[in-house]
Amino acid sequence: MRLDLLRRFFVPLAASSAALFLAAHGTNAAASRPSPGEREETALVPITLSAGMNPISDIAGTGQDGSIAQLWRQNNKVRGQHVFLVKVGDTAATLEGRDQIIDAPDVGDDMIRSVRFARGNHAGRATLYMLIASRDIGPSPYDAAVTHIQTFALVPRGSGGGDAFAFAPVRAFVAAAKYCHADAALLAELNFPLSPLYAGRVTPTGC
Repeated sequence: MRLDLLRRFFVPLAASSAALFLAAHGTNAAASRPSPGEREETALVPITLSAGMNPISDIAGTGQDGSIAQLWRQNNKVRGQHVFLVKVGDTAATLEGRDQIIDAPDVGDDMIRSVRFARGNHAGRATLYMLIASRDIGPSPYDAAVTHIQTFALVPRGSGGGDAFAFAPVRAFVAAAKYCHADAALLAELNFPLSPLYAGRVTPTGC
């Protein structure tokens, strides 16, 4: 009899407690789940480029080999920029209609715009990713600045789309923190490793 009374009391109590917990935390738990783009970014494998042509096997997951050319354009005695050309076979891939993708190292220790590449999965296919961090600098490029983070995946375009391959947006956001180096922002915001050529300060923000 005593065991039966305990069951009558505790089973409904446990059920109501569980319902109250879900009501209080269910929405927050759903909101904290990573988006598909965030889940894909956690599995990216960085690509370290050398100056010149860098062959990439099955670059867009279509069976075609490709390449990333890393070139250097000198603007003056101090400043220059990397120019990246991505090809699938002999066809140039584009970003927002342009086939030349440019970074902005400034003098190196205060990188304004970083362009990095990685391998990852997008929409069920292994392909090339491009990550860009861009700082909205003020009068001095050394000051901490609002930073925009963008990730793109290389995808084939439809027959009526013009370019055969293009970098499609995966995710874009403005970082909550301000940064003094674009590569530091990619590390802090996406856990993407620093470039082997990183010349900024070894701090969370590069400042």
